[in-house]
Amino acid sequence: MPSSLRRNSLWLLLARLSAQALSILFIAVTARKLGLVEFGHFALIASVLLIGNTITNFGSDTFLIRDIARAGQVTQIASQALSLQLILSAVFCAALIFFRDPPLLLYNLALFPLALFSVNTALLRALNRMDLFWFLTLANGTLQVLAAFFSSDVLTLCVFILMGYIILSAFSYFICRGSLPGFELIPLKDFRPIFRLTLPFAVLTIFLVLIQRLGILYVSAMLDDSATGLFSSALRVVDGLKFGHYAILGALLPALSQGAPDSWRSFRSSFIFLMTVSAMFIALLIAASKPIIAILYGAEFVSAVPFLSQLGWTLLPYTVTSFISYSLVARRLEIPLAISAGVSLLFYAVLYPWLIYAGGVAGAVRAALLGEYLQSAVFVAVYLAYQKNSGVFLHEPK
Repeated sequence: MPSSLRRNSLWLLLARLSAQALSILFIAVTARKLGLVEFGHFALIASVLLIGNTITNFGSDTFLIRDIARAGQVTQIASQALSLQLILSAVFCAALIFFRDPPLLLYNLALFPLALFSVNTALLRALNRMDLFWFLTLANGTLQVLAAFFSSDVLTLCVFILMGYIILSAFSYFICRGSLPGFELIPLKDFRPIFRLTLPFAVLTIFLVLIQRLGILYVSAMLDDSATGLFSSALRVVDGLKFGHYAILGALLPALSQGAPDSWRSFRSSFIFLMTVSAMFIALLIAASKPIIAILYGAEFVSAVPFLSQLGWTLLPYTVTSFISYSLVARRLEIPLAISAGVSLLFYAVLYPWLIYAGGVAGAVRAALLGEYLQSAVFVAVYLAYQKNSGVFLHEPK
């Protein structure tokens, strides 16, 4: 791997390790503060925010990283992206009024500071300021842990996290203003030009985040907060083990977009590396699910132990799907990628209610596992359809 890619991967790996370590601490503190039932309620609220953030982001982060990296400087599309995200955030928050859940409504106001934060961090990544991105990631995780430590229930937790996002977004703005040449977001530009350009990214990212959080939504709707807490606790541990994917692929995307030398060779070697790491994590979860759950969550969550070891098997197909996704994005093939994600989402939409009805939380785990392998098969089929004239997997486009 070239030195610049190694350096950027290292910074992103530090960012992901810091984020995951602080996320684990946040989860542990939150679970012990709230208990199983309230933790399940918060898991639902956090999932709604993640979905809302994905919808309002509208795929602009990936678009900004790819196109700002190619331009080599901040352009007006950054301001257009912020304008688009703020407008969509207002629409999404207005729609949530019908739910009449005060913590949910309050927590989702974080979409407004998150819009500014996401644009700023996308610009830092696109222009290879991974060091500053790591610093902001560290600050974000620290503020969330502090919010969990000082909270007493779901409502106060949501208030403190919202305050943290406001502080963090303002901080990120001043860092970018002092570090990125030509950085300018205000006055906001007309969002309509970027709306059309980011539409394929928006469809793709919305489909993918629904796939990630559909299980929690179904478990919450069909079972109860206690079941949601058990399912979410196991799912969050497995999600935390994906830090290497985020770090390496996040560093490679700007290089692939710029056509950096040897970037596709590094892409292939990274695939082999992360498949090996994923297999090691699966072995770890099989051997140590019980102490992991006990240390992180406490005795109240012990029923999640078998779910954790089973969900670990999703890491292998997730690795395949992730690399194919980034490969197609770098080739500007967002539309077939979005179609693949849409087909996968249909699988999940059928599997979750069917298997949850038959087996409760255990059925939700089986749906997540089966859905991940079906999704990987769909992505591989689409990828091979575009590579039928080449026998090389994840190769450089000609």
